Amino acid sequence: MAEALSRRLEAKSLAGVLILAGGLSTRMGSPKALLKLPSGETLLDYHVRSAAQLGVPILIADNEQGFATQVETVGSFISYIQDYQPQTQSTNPEADSKHSAGPLGAILAGMQGLLAGNESKWLLVVSCDSLVNSFDIWQYLVEKKAQSLTVITDDKDSAQPQMYCLADNERDYPLLALYQLQLAEPLKAYLDSGERRVMRFISPMSQSVSMPQEWYTLSNLNTPEQFQIACQQL
Repeated sequence: MAEALSRRLEAKSLAGVLILAGGLSTRMGSPKALLKLPSGETLLDYHVRSAAQLGVPILIADNEQGFATQVETVGSFISYIQDYQPQTQSTNPEADSKHSAGPLGAILAGMQGLLAGNESKWLLVVSCDSLVNSFDIWQYLVEKKAQSLTVITDDKDSAQPQMYCLADNERDYPLLALYQLQLAEPLKAYLDSGERRVMRFISPMSQSVSMPQEWYTLSNLNTPEQFQIACQQL
């Protein structure tokens, strides 16, 4: 199992990082991507700067809100992507008008943008409702691989593509996760069927990876109070 795990999480297996910055931020009261950290940088810049350390393409999905990044990278190409537009409307017309296909639409667009001519297997997804960044997530998963503390099967051992999401003691975080690029086709079919629910899509192929306890208060930031607490810990 350790050998299979090692083959799955080599540096060359990471195709890119997708930063989700297009949330509605209703409870926060202002766009999360533009929130200022104590350092003075925006939350979006924080995630771009962290992702740049991995040396892979960085995709920003901001739901066409035009959030700019001030980070200049070396070895990482930054691009803005448009969410995938399903062929069928969801069962919730209000969700369609406000946020297209939601985070799954952005994730699918990221997969489609990286699939062509790419031998790498994984898309690392991070969301701007969190201060847990892609570099730390990848390093943590590689460490888990080395310690053989998490079971990630090799392709030949699995009947379907896989994804792995961080989890605390209460929930999974599918927007802090690794997605196999091969999920693009079933995800497209799922969205085209009118579905939008994230957990319903991932539940058949998802595996939870327990995150460090110090990341608990850095994840799922929805209110100014939660953001301030996370900034103090950061």
